[in-house]
Amino acid sequence: MIKGTAEDVSADLHGACISYMRVVIMLTNPIGNLRKNLGRPLGRRSRRVLIGAIVALCLFALFQVIAPFLVSSAVVRESMERAVAEWTGHDVEIQGTPDIRFWPEPRVTLKDITIRKQAEDGERVLGRVSRLSASFDLMPALVGQPEFKDFRLTDPEIYVIREANGRLDWANDGLLSRAVRDARPDGSGQALTADDDARMGDVRITNGTLEISDVASGRVTRFQSIDGTLDWPWLSRGLELKADAELNGRALTLDISSTQPLLLLSGKSGDISGTTASTLFRGQFRGVANLAAQAFLSGDAELTVPDLAAAMSWAGLNFSGTERVKSFSLTTHLVTNDNVLRFDNLSLSLNDAKATGILDLLLPADKPPRLTGTLAFDRMDFSAALAAIAPRTMGDASQGDGRLADLELDLRLSAQQATLGPFQLSEAAVSVMNTGEQSRIDIADSDFETGRLTGRVATVKGGVAGAVALRLAVQDADFGNIVRKLGLAGPLPAARGSLDLALDVDRPLEPEAWRNAKGTLRFRADRGSFSGVNIAGIRQLAAQKPYFPLSDAGTGSLEFDHIDISASLADGSADIREGKITGAAETLTLSGVIPYINNSLALSAIVETIPQGTDTEPLMVFIGGSWPNPVIWPVSQTPAKPLQ
Repeated sequence: MIKGTAEDVSADLHGACISYMRVVIMLTNPIGNLRKNLGRPLGRRSRRVLIGAIVALCLFALFQVIAPFLVSSAVVRESMERAVAEWTGHDVEIQGTPDIRFWPEPRVTLKDITIRKQAEDGERVLGRVSRLSASFDLMPALVGQPEFKDFRLTDPEIYVIREANGRLDWANDGLLSRAVRDARPDGSGQALTADDDARMGDVRITNGTLEISDVASGRVTRFQSIDGTLDWPWLSRGLELKADAELNGRALTLDISSTQPLLLLSGKSGDISGTTASTLFRGQFRGVANLAAQAFLSGDAELTVPDLAAAMSWAGLNFSGTERVKSFSLTTHLVTNDNVLRFDNLSLSLNDAKATGILDLLLPADKPPRLTGTLAFDRMDFSAALAAIAPRTMGDASQGDGRLADLELDLRLSAQQATLGPFQLSEAAVSVMNTGEQSRIDIADSDFETGRLTGRVATVKGGVAGAVALRLAVQDADFGNIVRKLGLAGPLPAARGSLDLALDVDRPLEPEAWRNAKGTLRFRADRGSFSGVNIAGIRQLAAQKPYFPLSDAGTGSLEFDHIDISASLADGSADIREGKITGAAETLTLSGVIPYINNSLALSAIVETIPQGTDTEPLMVFIGGSWPNPVIWPVSQTPAKPLQ
C-alpha cells in the first residue's frame, strides 16, 4: 500500500478546484455571448430575410386552408372522368364522390370507376377500379383545367382481348390508342407527334387483376394480386414495370422494361428485356419481341426449371414423358426469320445431362409446328427420351396436350454415353421423326456390350391405329453379359453373337401389349457355352427315368462352336422354326413352342453325335415344364450303363 502526507492531500484538492473553475468558465462564456447577441437588434438584411420567411410560411398555410374552397370538386371530378375517357376512348362512369387533399401534394381520389365499351352484343366491361388517385398542379386546377399524373390504382380489374391477328383490343379511339396506332420506330426508341404524346408518370398498382382472353386459342390467362409500379414518364418514352403477381395459384415476380412499348402494344416488333421468376421457374430475355399472331422473339434468352413436371402441371400442359425429366434449363440466342424461330448457340440441360447444338422451330400458318435440329449430349437416358419425344410411339397420344401432340419433330441426337434400361451405350447416334403420319426413332449406331446396336421404333404408316413396329439388331455383342444385366436365370448362351428382332404391336408399347406382338427373331453365335446343361448326365438319366428335372442331370455346361436359332413370335409364344447347336462332338437340334408370357416350354430336342467312328444312337427328348428348371421326358434312348 502507498501512503502520503497531509500536505500532499491538500495540494491535490487545491489543483482539482482550479480545474473545475476552468471548465465552468469555458461553458458559461459562450452562453453569455449568445444571450448578448440575441439581445442586440437584428441587422436590416437579417430582418428582411426573417420577415420574408414568415410571410411565405403564412401564405402557404393560408393557401392550404383556402385551396379546397377555390378548387371545385365537381370540376376535378369531371376533368378526371374526361381524362380517363380520353385515355381509353370509352365510356367512363364514376360513382363515388371525389376526395381532394393538398398535403403533402395536391391529389384527387375517385372511387368505383367502371370503363365500358360498346360491342355488337351490347356493352362490354373493360375495367373496374375501386380507388383511383392522381396528383395535379394547383394553378391549372384553379382555372378549371387540372392535369393529372402519378396515378395510384387500388383493386383494378382489367379485361383484355387478344385478337386473332395479335392486336390487343382494349383501347379504342382514345389517346393511348392513337399513340399505339401512330407510333413509329426511332432507332432503339419510338417517336410520336406532339399531339399524340402525353405525360403518364408513375402508376402504382395495388391488388390488381389482369385477364387476357386469346381469341385464336380460346385460352384465358388471369393474373391476380398484382402489386407493383409502372414507370412511364411520357408515352413517347420507354417504360419499366416491376410487379409481383399470382398466376394459377403461384406467385410471380416481373421486372420488364422496353424502349418501344407502343410498338409492342400495336403488334409490331419492339425492344424488350425482362426477368420473370417463381418457385417453379426463372426466365430472362433481352432482345426484340413481337406480340402479333405469328409472335416471335429475337435475342438472348435463359430459362431454368427445377421441376419440369410441376411446371407443366402448373401451366396446364400434359406431355407424356416429361415426368421423367426433373430439372430443365437452356441458354440460347433466339433468331426469328419469317416463320422460323432458331435456337442458336443452344446449351441445354436435362437432369444431369447436358447438350449443345442448334434447333429450328417452324411455325407455318397452315401446318402444325415443326422442331428440327441437332443436339450433342454428353450422356442420355434413351428410355426417358423415347417416352418424352415420341409419345405416340410409347404411349397414347390422346392423353397428352393437343398442341404438343401435334408438334412435328425431325431431330438428330448424339451422346457420348447413353443408358437403355440396364445397359450402357457409347458413341450413340439417334434420329427422331414425328409427323402427322408417322412417329419414328432410329438408333443409327452405338457401341453396345463390346458390339454394335442399331434399331428403330416407329408407328406403322397406314396400318392399324396405334400400331408400332420395333426393329432391333445387335451385332457381335457379349450375350453372357447381356443375360446377367437382364437378370435372367436358367441355361442361356454365354457367347459373342448377333440378334435380329422384328416385332409389330397393334397398340402402344406397354407391358400387356407383348401378348399380341407378332414378328420374328434370329440368334446366331460362335464359340460359347450353355451353363447348367450336362449332356452326359441327361443321357444317363434318360436310360433310367421316364422324366426328370434338368437340374438332376448335374452341373456342367454344354460347349458349342456355333448356334443358330430362328423363331416366329405371335400371341405370346415363340415358334421355333430352326434351332441348331453345334459342338465339337455333338449336335443339338430344337423344335417346338416357347410360351414366353408364362415361362413355359414345349420343345423336342435331338442330340446326335458327330460321326467320329462311333455308333452312338441319337437321343430324343421332350422338354416341358417351366423355365428356368424345365422337365425332360426321354422319347427314345440308347441303353446306357447304370449310374455308379
